[in-house]
Amino acid sequence: MTETHSPDATEQANPPRRNFLVKFVAVLVGGVITAVPLVFGGGFILNPLLKKKSSDEDSDGFTFIGSTNSLLPGGPPRSYKVTGAKQDAWTTYSETAIGAVYLKMDEDRSVTAFNASCPHLGCTVNYKSDANAFICPCHDSSFSLDGERSNEIPPRGLDTLNVEVRNDNEIWVKFENFRAGTAEKIPV
Repeated sequence: MTETHSPDATEQANPPRRNFLVKFVAVLVGGVITAVPLVFGGGFILNPLLKKKSSDEDSDGFTFIGSTNSLLPGGPPRSYKVTGAKQDAWTTYSETAIGAVYLKMDEDRSVTAFNASCPHLGCTVNYKSDANAFICPCHDSSFSLDGERSNEIPPRGLDTLNVEVRNDNEIWVKFENFRAGTAEKIPV
C-alpha cells in the first residue's frame, strides 16, 4: 500500500507565505484593471457636467456679419450667413453655420437686422423682391419689410436683433434664436 501524505495541522493553520502574496497581487491587478476603465469611462460620461462653458471674456456676444458697403440706403434687404462656435454636450464645432440674418439699411443709414427663422415653425424665410416682402416657404407666413407680419399665420413679426456699426462700416450683430410658435420673443 502506498501512503499518501496529508498535510498536518500546522501547515493548514499557516498557509505558505507565497500563496498569500499571489492572492494579494491578483486582487491588486484585478482592482487596477477594473478601476482604470471605470475612471476614464466616468470621466467621459461626466465631462459635459464638469466642463466649463467656453466664453470669451472679451466677447460681447456680437458677431461680425459684413460691411455697410454691401447695403444700399433704402434698398432691398440682403441675407447673410452667421457663423460661430456651436457646442453640444461633448463636441465644439468651430466656425460652423449657426443661422442667417437679413440686413437692411434705411434712408438714414441705420441698419436693421432680422433673424431669418420664421417665428411660426422655424423655417428660413426668403425675401421676394417681386412681392417686396419676406415669405416663408413652409406655411405661407409673410412679413413686410419692417418685419411686421402681413397675415395671421405667424404668431409675431420677424425677430429683430441688436446691431452695431463699428469702424464706420463693419456690421456686428448679436445673433440669437427665439422660440417658434409663441407670441412672445423668448430666447432659446
